[in-house]
Amino acid sequence: MPKISFVMPTKNRDHIIKNSIQSLIDQTEKDWELIIVDDHSDENDKTKEVATTFADRRIKYYRIPKSWPKGIASARNFGNELATAPIIAPADSDDINLPDRAKLILESFSKEKWDVFYADYDYYFDKTKKYEDRVNPIKDFDLELYKKFNFIPHPTSAYRRELALEYPYNSFFIVAEDYDFFSRLAEAGKKFYFCNKKVLHYVIHEKNISGGKKLEPVYDDLIHLNRDWKDGDRAEIIKRITDYYGDRNEKS
Repeated sequence: MPKISFVMPTKNRDHIIKNSIQSLIDQTEKDWELIIVDDHSDENDKTKEVATTFADRRIKYYRIPKSWPKGIASARNFGNELATAPIIAPADSDDINLPDRAKLILESFSKEKWDVFYADYDYYFDKTKKYEDRVNPIKDFDLELYKKFNFIPHPTSAYRRELALEYPYNSFFIVAEDYDFFSRLAEAGKKFYFCNKKVLHYVIHEKNISGGKKLEPVYDDLIHLNRDWKDGDRAEIIKRITDYYGDRNEKS
């Protein structure tokens, strides 16, 4: 059994995923597995071929069956079910993990016995080939602050496997699935630990899953309503939600 399972959902990323895989190969901690979950890529996508070129038995490629649901949340759940390590770390297929990411996760777990780990990161702009630090600092976990905004960078996180199985990602969310996931763990009283060190380069490119989409306030509305974190009149929140999805149905 490996010490840590990296779970990497991907879709039509054969042109960029090699760098992300290589960043895991380069980890200082070598006792890991990588679960690559192909979320209904086009038939001409070569992600499987890219993965097999590494000839590394720690790398496992799975393609979600055509009859199964699509979406990032479903892909994460699929990979988490197949992971075998006691700790799972999300690994996005376009980010570059720094060499000590796995080491920092495992060392902090042995000391802190956390349920959820998260850390710092910087940005890498693929177009300009430049790095940039975050403007807003990431903070130690505080539930009241977390109710106001999601300050946990999901690509830096890790969590105990049994929590992933007990509190799976909600496939309703096409974005913000991480905020919903972590908010449920917070409500359940799980222990969050912040590591004040960088663990990855968040790569900015034209095809980021969330970077190209506007995070509509309705996603926060839904999460706050479901957690009973209401900020305003409940009836008004419900109306905003129903109006938003009603408008979307009329346009589709």
